[in-house]
Formats: sequence, structure tokens, C-alpha cells
Amino acid sequence: MDATLATTIIEAHFPELAPASVEYLGEGFDSCAFEVNDTWVFRFAKREDVAEQLRIEARLLPELAPHLPLSVPLFSFHGRSFVGYRKLTGTPAIGLADLPLLPLAPPLGRFLRALHSFPVDDALRLGVPQRPIDTYLDELREEALEDFELVREVAPDAPLDRWYAYLRAGVGLDASARQVLTHHDLAAEHVLVHAGTLTGVIDWSDVAVSDRAADFAGVFHWGGDRFVDAVLAAYGDAVDGQELARARFMAAYRGVADVKFGRETGRPEYVQAGIRALSFVVP
Repeated sequence: MDATLATTIIEAHFPELAPASVEYLGEGFDSCAFEVNDTWVFRFAKREDVAEQLRIEARLLPELAPHLPLSVPLFSFHGRSFVGYRKLTGTPAIGLADLPLLPLAPPLGRFLRALHSFPVDDALRLGVPQRPIDTYLDELREEALEDFELVREVAPDAPLDRWYAYLRAGVGLDASARQVLTHHDLAAEHVLVHAGTLTGVIDWSDVAVSDRAADFAGVFHWGGDRFVDAVLAAYGDAVDGQELARARFMAAYRGVADVKFGRETGRPEYVQAGIRALSFVVP
């Protein structure tokens, strides 16, 4: 979808926004985002299942927001397959070169503790899906191995055999994996930063009741072991070695997926983030 089509749809559904000034912000696997009148962000789902995810967000986020120390999108405009919310302060961290990470660890740790403390029964009541970690890990491993050739193409001097062997070996499962409300896609592109401070977390389309390792995977992917240790220090609850092993594996998978996404969309920052994540997390 381009800005012209987005403008037509927005003005037709919400004439109070006309004449709409619409600027393309970016897109991921699931949706396209546009800034409208320098005030609003509109997200358009690419598929029907993503439109359903937006409806889940619309129910969950107003109840979740008061529990969190960072801002989240609260939808003011609703269409069948799109939503609009007041633009949050900050810039996605993936676009900020040389951003010092350790000062961000305490607020990120507190955010994760608050998120993971939200009552699971309430999340399920609001329609948040459950995502079994065993099936998810199998899917991640399969996709990473299939797409690894792209990593070879963009990083021929990296320790590719070691990276591939790690992905192929996978990770064991812990039957007692703790189930919590997770963002489930907590990577740098979904964390907003302003003046060196965390300000918000966006794009909750993958939200799920699942293993909390899924969120720690985003921390590994973003900043490696040192950043994870600093986040855990502020998290304030025990996270065992098996959880961290799963998180590390998920982060490695995400590294491969970012390389693929960056190559397919011409977004070099994603390619760079993916290679950096693999270098961080593969032992």
C-alpha cells in the first residue's frame, strides 16, 4: 500500500481528518504504517489474520496500559483492517546508530516485569492467543535453516559454520516453562527512544500468552549478554538458565529472519541488525 491509497481510505472513513497529509513510515511482515497530519499513526493489516490481531490489540491495550511504565498505542480510529492512534514520542531504536544501550536497561527491565505480571486470565479473556513454545521453537529452527544461505551471502567472512551448527542443534525444552503475557516481538524496531530515554513500545500484533523467554530473546537480539544481564538486574525476578538458552536461540533465529526481511525490502538496517544479533548470541 502507498500513501495515495492510504489517504483515500483515511479520508473516506474519517472526513474529519481531511485534507489528510499522509507520510509512509515503514512496514513489516504484517502491516504498513503511515503518519497522518503529523499527529496520528495508522497501521494497515496486510492479511485478514493480522486484522484480527489488531482487534485483539484494541481490546487489550487500554486495559494493559495503566500497568506499564512506558507508553503503548491506544487506538482512536478503527476500520475493518486498519487502526489509527496518537503518535507516541520517540524514534524506533533500530534507526538510531551508536545508541548507548546500558542506560536503557533499567526501564526496559521494569517494563518487562510489569508486562509479565499482567494477569494471564485477563489476557485470555480479552482474546490474547496462547502460543505453545515447543511448536514455535520448531518453526523458528526450520525457517532459520531454510534461510541461512542469505546470511552466507551478506556475511561471507563471519563464522558461518559455527552459526549454522548452533541453529541446527536447537535447544532443549523445559516442561515447566512459565506462561505470561508477552509482547512476543520485542526487538529494537518496536521500542521507542527519545533523548536517550525509553518512551514507548509499539506493534503488539504478535502479543501472546507464552514463554517469557520470547521477550528476553528481543533483549539478546538487541544488545547481547551484557545488555541482558543489565535488564535482568532491573527485572527483579529469577530467570533460569533454560529460559535464557531458549531466548538466545530465538534471538539467533530472529537474526536470520532480519537478514531475509532486510534483503527482500531493501532495508540494510535490518540486515545489519540480523548479523549483529548472530554475532552477539551464538556461543
